[in-house]
Amino acid sequence: MDVSQPLDPLAKTALWTASMRAREHRRADRLFSDPLAETFAGDEGPKIMSQFEGHVQSGVEDPALAVRTRFLDDQLLKLDADGVRQFVFVAVGMDSRAFRLEWSPDVLIYELDRPALLTFKEDLVRGLHAQATAARVPLGVDLLADWTGPLLESGFDSRQPTCWLVEGLLYFLEPHERDVLLHRLTDLSAAGSRLLADYVGQTILNSPGMAAWRARMVEQGHPWKSGSDRPEELFVPLGWEIQVSAYGDPDADYGRWSDTAVAPGMLGTRGRYLLIADKQ
Repeated sequence: MDVSQPLDPLAKTALWTASMRAREHRRADRLFSDPLAETFAGDEGPKIMSQFEGHVQSGVEDPALAVRTRFLDDQLLKLDADGVRQFVFVAVGMDSRAFRLEWSPDVLIYELDRPALLTFKEDLVRGLHAQATAARVPLGVDLLADWTGPLLESGFDSRQPTCWLVEGLLYFLEPHERDVLLHRLTDLSAAGSRLLADYVGQTILNSPGMAAWRARMVEQGHPWKSGSDRPEELFVPLGWEIQVSAYGDPDADYGRWSDTAVAPGMLGTRGRYLLIADKQ
């Protein structure tokens, strides 16, 4: 039986991501280790990956997922070293950072996602007898509804600095859905909090070169719905100070990206970027 059947099309993108991380784990020059990824991907993940993947540079798989994962790993561990103890992984999917990263003993990680996906993940975790390296609170919620109440009821402390990880989510949201999400997590963010995310430029999202990709995503039931060429306009009015790194920049390369680095908003760019936002 295909254990991924209870998952809806959007939730199944988590299996796709896990499959790409499993492939990276198998590389001799891997940017990170993820021994749980292959099991998390199951049989469905590689099938989805093969349907969408293209060649970014000759002889090398699309490096974006590997670079994104390593970039965010580095940022999370830096925050841990700097004393942040409360982390919230928004739309966590099949992310295994609570198991594979070396966290400080008093770190607490909240994992938010759809109940069906988290139930599926928990069944796999139990089957693997996997041991988390940090205290972990899986919380099944609807991120388009009231998720802040359940989070607070689970012990989240809005008075202390929080790291929000919003990976692989924003472009699946309509602009108003994205804005509501950012407002809600901002309201729960004490001064000194940090938000880590990835996004895509609206210019590149609307470009003819993305038309086939977007059509396939729609056909599979998980379309990309929004982008932003000026991420500062989303975050600065909410009290966040942001840094933006394009894939291929010195801090978002790791020897994997051969294209010229470009800034968000420039016409004709790759248009994918990583951001770090600090709450003032």
